[in-house]
Amino acid sequence: MDSYIEGTTKEQFIEDTTIREAINNIYDMLADLPKEKRLAFFKQISKPKDLDFVKEIDDIYYVVCAHFNRAQRENMITKVNRVLGAEV
Repeated sequence: MDSYIEGTTKEQFIEDTTIREAINNIYDMLADLPKEKRLAFFKQISKPKDLDFVKEIDDIYYVVCAHFNRAQRENMITKVNRVLGAEV
């Protein structure tokens, strides 16, 4: 039987352990913060919600969660419409 452990290298275990330790450290840091500071932390790292949208084309709904360079000439909605070949 080829299980996850049998197919995992020592380097993959080290990487996995490192990632889990980093996540645990973040959890510990957040647990020590008062509620207001935790909320401020998440607000700081979250992206603007107006970048996400739903587009319906031919009775199919596409949920777009986006990030992009705001300095570009084309906004995200225009770009998605162009890529999907949809008319505005």
